[in-house]
Amino acid sequence: MRRCCIIPAAGRSSRMGAWKPMLPWGDTTMCGAVVNTVLSAGLHPVVVAGYRADELVAAFMGRLDVTVVVNQAWELGMLGSVRAGIEALSLIAAGFDGFFVAPADMPRLPAIAFALEIEEAERHAADGKACAVFAARAERLGHPVWIPAAFVPGLAGRDPDSRLRDYLLGHSWTSAQVDDDGIFADIDTPETYAALNSH
Repeated sequence: MRRCCIIPAAGRSSRMGAWKPMLPWGDTTMCGAVVNTVLSAGLHPVVVAGYRADELVAAFMGRLDVTVVVNQAWELGMLGSVRAGIEALSLIAAGFDGFFVAPADMPRLPAIAFALEIEEAERHAADGKACAVFAARAERLGHPVWIPAAFVPGLAGRDPDSRLRDYLLGHSWTSAQVDDDGIFADIDTPETYAALNSH
């Protein structure tokens, strides 16, 4: 089954003071680094653009291994971007059993996290249980997160500015232990960007 990862990249990056998705990261960009990690994990990336959407569309133009969709209502909140990504999934992976969400400002996510979460999700599915799976370390939850297809109808009716994590934690969930602090490394400030990009 073809599995996908939705990468929300629609926001304005107001706390950073610069637009994060296209900031340099190694030999690519922050969003490009997340896309590369998703691809290395054997998944299909679905980048959701909004603010400055034309630039993200152009960045991945002509690439068959990446899908870019535009959330026209991106200012209403990130959950709306996740829903825009879900709409694309039916065309990319018909009959999908679930999907990942990994923010575009987390370029240090480890590819192993996706495999560990799929393993955990499949173990629960074999017992007839649909549950979200978070990457975790020392009881702290991080990214990416696996969301089973059974949760999609419940996401449809929520306000686009509501927190996805709150919804998931209010339902059945578990975690996969990942020995890498990259699962917590979201980049929101110039100081964090400078510190993490130097490694």
